[in-house]
Amino acid sequence: MKIFNTAPSSPEEGASSGNSAIVVLRICRIFRVTRVFKFARRSENLLILIKAVGNTYKELILLSGVVSLAVVSFGSIMYTIESLPKPCSDCEKTQFNSILKSCWWAVITVTTVGYGDMIPISTLGKCMGSFAVFCGLIIIALPATIIVTRFSEEYERSKMQNEMNPAGSV
Repeated sequence: MKIFNTAPSSPEEGASSGNSAIVVLRICRIFRVTRVFKFARRSENLLILIKAVGNTYKELILLSGVVSLAVVSFGSIMYTIESLPKPCSDCEKTQFNSILKSCWWAVITVTTVGYGDMIPISTLGKCMGSFAVFCGLIIIALPATIIVTRFSEEYERSKMQNEMNPAGSV
C-alpha cells in the first residue's frame, strides 16, 4: 500500500489522471529552487564572487577562446601524428580515428582531467601529449591568477564598504 506516493511514476500517468494536486506539487518544487537565489542575495561572499566573475568576463572569454584554439590545434596534430603509417604490421591500432575524437582527447588532456579512455601509441604522440598537458597547465593557470586577484580586490572593496557603513548594506 503506497501512502506517500502522490507523484505519478510517468508523465503519461499524471496527464491521464488529471490530478491537479500533482500540478500544484510540481509548481511548489519550482519555488523550492528559487530559495537558492534568495540565499545568494544574502550571502555576501557569494555576491563578491559573482561581482569578481562579472569583472573578469573579458578574461574568461579570452580563456575559452585560447582553450578552444588549443583543443583544435592539439586534436588535429594528434590525429595527424597517430594516423601516420606504423613501422610494424602487428602494432596496435590507433584510437584517434577522426579529428573529433582527437579533439575530445585534447579537451581532456588540455584541461588536465585525463580520463585515460584514449592514449597515444606512437612515441611522437606521447611526446605531443606531454606537451599538450604542459600547455594546458599554462593556459589555465595564468588567467586563474587574474581572476583570484580580481576576487581579492572585490573582497577588499567590500570590507572597506562594510567598515564605512556598519549597517550591513553592500
